[in-house]
Amino acid sequence: MSAYGGNLMSKSFMLYSITLALLLVASQAFGAETARIKFLHSVYDDGKEISLLYPEGVACTDSFFVVADTGNNRIIKYPYQDKIVQPAEFEMPVNAPIVVQINSKGEIYILDGRDRRILILNADGTEKGYLSPKGSPVARKMVPKSFKIEEDDRIYILDISDGLVLVLDAAGNYIKHIPFPQEFGFFSDLAIDKQGNIFLVDSVEAAVYSAAPDANQFSQLSKGMHEYMNFPTNIAIDSSGILYLVDKHGGSLALLSNDGSFLRHEFGYGWRESQFYYPAQMCISPAGNIFVADRSNSRIQMFESEK
Repeated sequence: MSAYGGNLMSKSFMLYSITLALLLVASQAFGAETARIKFLHSVYDDGKEISLLYPEGVACTDSFFVVADTGNNRIIKYPYQDKIVQPAEFEMPVNAPIVVQINSKGEIYILDGRDRRILILNADGTEKGYLSPKGSPVARKMVPKSFKIEEDDRIYILDISDGLVLVLDAAGNYIKHIPFPQEFGFFSDLAIDKQGNIFLVDSVEAAVYSAAPDANQFSQLSKGMHEYMNFPTNIAIDSSGILYLVDKHGGSLALLSNDGSFLRHEFGYGWRESQFYYPAQMCISPAGNIFVADRSNSRIQMFESEK
């Protein structure tokens, strides 16, 4: 073989090796960023005698989760350990619960879809009272669509009447507010990452907006993504910063990177385990367990991330 042919083959092999290495690195990085999700099991009842009916809300810690059992007008608290769900610890009557959150004390916050007020329960399920913003210069006609509680117990309220996100401390005192952008479709939910960035999901436009912790306005993170999802209504963020959007009409989860780019879908529309029929709220526990309120299948589905 000529020296020329040998050099050409050597260069080709080197180019192939470099390309393969780059693809391997990219594949590993992508895989680490978007861990696959494994179905664990579903919860259909309270562990006693009453089945769930159109549950719309779910919130979770590493030791228990709380369900807004909307059709039965009640809140249910389930302990779980080693990914095994125990019979309900307690249930509490609540008018039309649609969104639920848990603070660091184990207190349960519930958005009542009938009167649009946020009820607070103590950790044992007894009633504590209603959340009432103190010192707010803007929340005059507050109509919460959704809300989230951050790790330091700050409360972020998506106020569709005043057209803003209202931020309160753990005691309900006003901290700040950020107005909605001038043009949008309809904001259904919000989420806050570990750095304090706020994310809004626009269901009509299938878009995500964000605001940095010190920002006074929202900017568009991702443009309309109707090719990837139909009508996203809920958003959650995992420990690595991946955004999970619940596509209510598409019956799936759409995953985005923290820069707003689409990553992939998980699951799909249907009635079998790990399929969704008009899903509502989801939550991700600190340990990475995922709970989805599968509304029209009248169940809560539990998953774990596989890395």
